[in-house]
Amino acid sequence: MSGLEEITEDERVRIASDFIKAAPPGEFKEVVNDVRVLLANDKLLTRASSIFYDYATEQFTTVKLDGGDALITKDGSLDGSKRFYDPRTGKSFTYNYLKNEANEVEEEEREQGEEEKWRTAIQEALAPYLDEFYPAHVSAVYGKVEDGQISLTVCIEDHKYNPNNFWNGKWKSKWETTFPIAGGYASVSGVMSAQVHYYEDGNVQLLSNKKVEETVQLSDPDKGAANIVEFIKKSETEYQMAINENYTSMSNTTFKALRRNLPITQTLIDWHKLHGFQVGKDIMNKS
Repeated sequence: MSGLEEITEDERVRIASDFIKAAPPGEFKEVVNDVRVLLANDKLLTRASSIFYDYATEQFTTVKLDGGDALITKDGSLDGSKRFYDPRTGKSFTYNYLKNEANEVEEEEREQGEEEKWRTAIQEALAPYLDEFYPAHVSAVYGKVEDGQISLTVCIEDHKYNPNNFWNGKWKSKWETTFPIAGGYASVSGVMSAQVHYYEDGNVQLLSNKKVEETVQLSDPDKGAANIVEFIKKSETEYQMAINENYTSMSNTTFKALRRNLPITQTLIDWHKLHGFQVGKDIMNKS
């Protein structure tokens, strides 16, 4: 490669992995196909495919399972690679990243301890809220007991992909809490994220996230679940309203500072009638 230092295979794999991990929502396969063309070496692509797990779990990728939808998350991973657990159905499956398919579906035998009461209560309390505000939502509630402590994790995902109009968008949030089996007060922390990609005659992305935390009372599964869901609803509503207000403000300030809405004459130019102006005539005479 004249004048340039030759890129090693390891560096090519790293660059390819970075491209794949940065794929916008709903465009994973397209980016992988483009990276394959750039690499022109399927062995290197196979090495780069180790990033598929990180991408799918960070995006809360959805997959069809038993007539419904399941999430691909690190909390549901059974082997850190291809096998995942869906708490809604109680089944595990292997996930094909390129085909977005669930295979080898099996009933997962798990002991039902105290955490299952809390997990079920939150799953049921969450449903009405998600049905009201998220038209295509997919969620998963995970629970476990360790050293006398119950840990609960709530994952929420909703997306709308519209490639025909050159845009895709995703919302996701994750909520975690740990507390004694007897209940009491506990800190609930959450991370909310919105990502939008618009690519008609350009390439613009929005990636916004926010972390929140609050102490809630968890006296029993039903009341505790109601308090957690109320905090989730309050936090997500405030965050979404803040995003809307921010971009309304930007339309009136930041974007206007970048370019005038109208030319200095404050009149729109009808380019189809350009020949009617003297300048237009001069341009046409010179051409």
